[in-house]
Amino acid sequence: MSTTAIVLAAGQGKRMGSKVAKQYLLIKDKPVLYYTLKAFENSLINKIIVVTGSGEEEYCKREIVEAYGFRKVVAIVSGGKERYHSVNKGLEAVCKYVPDCEYVFIHD
Repeated sequence: MSTTAIVLAAGQGKRMGSKVAKQYLLIKDKPVLYYTLKAFENSLINKIIVVTGSGEEEYCKREIVEAYGFRKVVAIVSGGKERYHSVNKGLEAVCKYVPDCEYVFIHD
């Protein structure tokens, strides 16, 4: 069974009143996004697509995915203006990078 998780990490965290996007805020010296990806990395999910803010793809790849050795992340794509746009971008990435996927899980 082929499964893919779409992790929505394109938020700006305006309600938190921080200049740092909430997915990059640190908890115990690790960014919030680390804990989400680690949970999927240690689960039965086969592949992970990360949807991040526009222009943050390389940062996310270098500072999160590569830095912590996440092997299941197959793509990091730019999100859209609204959450539903980001979900759509994630689904498009599943079709492109995991065409044999049978089940998609959307993390919110």
